Amino acid sequence: MPTNLPAEARAKLAEYSAARTLEEKIEKLEEAIGLIPDHKGTEKLRRQLRRRLAELRRELEERRQRRSGGGRDEFSVEKEGWAQIVLLGAANSGKSSLFNALTGAKSPVADYPLTTTRPFPGMMLFQDAELQLVDLPSVLTEDLRPTSLATRSIAVARNSDLILLVADASRDPVTELKSLTELLSDHGVSLRQRSCEVRIQRTDTGGLRLVVMGNLRCSYQEVVELLKSYGYRSAIVKVIGDADLDEIEEQVILQPVYRKALAVLTKADLVERSRIDRLAEEIRSHLRIPVVAASVNDTLSLEALKAEVFASLEMIRVYTQKDGVVSKRPILMPKGSTVLELAELIHKDLARNFRYARVWGRSVKVQGQRVGPDHQLQDGDVIEIRSD
Repeated sequence: MPTNLPAEARAKLAEYSAARTLEEKIEKLEEAIGLIPDHKGTEKLRRQLRRRLAELRRELEERRQRRSGGGRDEFSVEKEGWAQIVLLGAANSGKSSLFNALTGAKSPVADYPLTTTRPFPGMMLFQDAELQLVDLPSVLTEDLRPTSLATRSIAVARNSDLILLVADASRDPVTELKSLTELLSDHGVSLRQRSCEVRIQRTDTGGLRLVVMGNLRCSYQEVVELLKSYGYRSAIVKVIGDADLDEIEEQVILQPVYRKALAVLTKADLVERSRIDRLAEEIRSHLRIPVVAASVNDTLSLEALKAEVFASLEMIRVYTQKDGVVSKRPILMPKGSTVLELAELIHKDLARNFRYARVWGRSVKVQGQRVGPDHQLQDGDVIEIRSD
């Protein structure tokens, strides 16, 4: 994102980054936007910063309302279960009907657009795993313009574990999904794993310490000078992956987040299978995210969607055993988790006093095999941990 920002704009962005109060952040960001030249090279940056400014103003207004007795924020959704999955889509995309079919909950469904006006949480059960689904208000109108609640819905999606991008297969789902991904990008949410990630931890002393875990396509000094221009004087800066100076600058300014996503084509029963296949191939080719077609009238397609959601989370289910009794509810963990990480999740004392464990399942060659703390678990494993 080569923008060649003026020194004055960089200085204001540095003050914005260092600001501690919402009021100060809003003030500095307003000043920074006013100092960024309005031309094609800065168009995307200005748009993204204006989105961020709107979020800050909304957050300040909500905080003031709560202080004056306005009550709890309706868009504050507490995570429940082992993962939070949100549904995002345009008006009348079939999002709420899909949510109801997957959870048994009752999000409002009607023939008119923009029925859902606040998040509706529900629980989806997949092979003993409880996953929280959240039906969010539509972020786009039927003609694909951002809705008044788009910013608030995306703020919830930003903190989720997985985003389901819902599009009506009987309309123009490719265009809908492209518009959704562009809107998310404008709000600093990327659905593609970036080639690099920049993590900045401010420190009180020690100056700038640059840690590179990958290939840096510029000099260390250029990165240090860039960071100083944005007000960083003392910090530990980790650059993970392959990065050039423009990519580092974009992340320093916008601090984007990466979220896993799955495209869901609803009302698949109304469209010929051959068209579904062509649409799915086009979506995978252009957006590079997995696709699944489903219909609320087809139980098999809903079960396939649940399986794809679980696979997208990259989690495993582990069942604990004590005195020969296997737990009915699994513990969900990221793929590649070890026995010791499971012990720490259950209780720190269990991990501290760990002796060995016995495992039944796909991760061992002999059922009931004795394993150590570094043994990697697989989906469906049963484990019994022995401690002192």
